[in-house]
Amino acid sequence: MSTFSVIAGREMRLAFRNRSVLITGFIFAVWLPVMSAFGIAAGAGEETVVLAGSIAAIILPVGVFMGYVFCADAFLREKRDGTIETLLCTPVSLRGLWEGKAAGVAVPAYLMTLVSAAVTAATVSALTDAPVIAEPLLLFHLAAVVPVWVAASAGLIGAAQLALGMRENQILGFVFIFGFIFLIIALQEVAPGGPGLSVMTEAVLVAAGLALVALARFIAGKVTRERVVLTIP
Repeated sequence: MSTFSVIAGREMRLAFRNRSVLITGFIFAVWLPVMSAFGIAAGAGEETVVLAGSIAAIILPVGVFMGYVFCADAFLREKRDGTIETLLCTPVSLRGLWEGKAAGVAVPAYLMTLVSAAVTAATVSALTDAPVIAEPLLLFHLAAVVPVWVAASAGLIGAAQLALGMRENQILGFVFIFGFIFLIIALQEVAPGGPGLSVMTEAVLVAAGLALVALARFIAGKVTRERVVLTIP
């Protein structure tokens, strides 16, 4: 079994055992979509693709937030309890450690985002009788765009948590979230397809998400063990 699999598997097990994170994620995954579904249903006379686009516009920020929720404790946990010093003595590189931990938290975050998407689509379908979940571009959005952005969110926040101290991370966590949301809105505005679901908009979002993942990996690779030690409280 590879080192990556061991680290990722450990983080997934810890995430699924963390009741506070699961409860927070589940409440947010259900409450916000249900509340938003009533607003989406107000456009019941619109085409199915428009309703699907409204769902997609809600789910992507939810995915980013889920990446933050599940990643919030993954990297800081070792700093708080001191086990990060033991990990630094292993032959695993910091980039390898980051890759395994980021992947480990991205999986449960993505699964919780799919729960949110299912709840939203089911509510909208029940209120409008529109088969929104069968919209091909919405399915592509959930299968390609959302997981990339979840990974980007978890990856960038994880890289920051490796490099920065406890106080800086508490402040920058929400800065990252709002920055992601504003970036999503800006990309949708400048994309050739415009806001909503379109092939060009989805392509732009996928490309931007992959670029953010690459940026996170680059940052994680530049963090040194000495830097991490200096951020341990």
